[in-house]
Amino acid sequence: MTEYRRRYERIDARLPCRLFIPDEKNDDLKFEAFLTSRNLGPGGVFVESTFLLKPRLELFIELTLPNATLTTWGRIVHVIGIEDDTYPTGMGIEFLEMDSADRETLMRDFTPPRYREFYDTLLGEFPHLGKPFAIEDVSLLLNLWEEWKIVKDGGPLATESGAPEPTPKRR
Repeated sequence: MTEYRRRYERIDARLPCRLFIPDEKNDDLKFEAFLTSRNLGPGGVFVESTFLLKPRLELFIELTLPNATLTTWGRIVHVIGIEDDTYPTGMGIEFLEMDSADRETLMRDFTPPRYREFYDTLLGEFPHLGKPFAIEDVSLLLNLWEEWKIVKDGGPLATESGAPEPTPKRR
């Protein structure tokens, strides 16, 4: 597995996922599979799978997030085979194209534990803000803030960062 410095956080997230490749000629599907994500980041998702697709294959991924369903174009960027003792078998999928509405949906639902801790601290000090500021609003703002800092330092947007690496198998 290639070592790189992760710029964007990821969270453990067990979400229903649908991978599919449309067949425009027959108004049908060339490929469809239903999987579960292992983790999620603003730039991609890692899905556990008993089969592996080839790296660089582009396809659609449909994620069932807590508050919405997100469908976006993606690319397989790495695969972990069954022979790996450290990581679960599966594939990292990079998000390639995401419109602003889907990007907002993802950033509202992408809530790492430290965002929840911040939100609880905020409400502890300013309880009256609980009504106008839902956790999803705070997540959106904090994700945009983190992205802004990275882009300001010459880094990529979250949706250009690539799929997250898998988390190790639990023993």
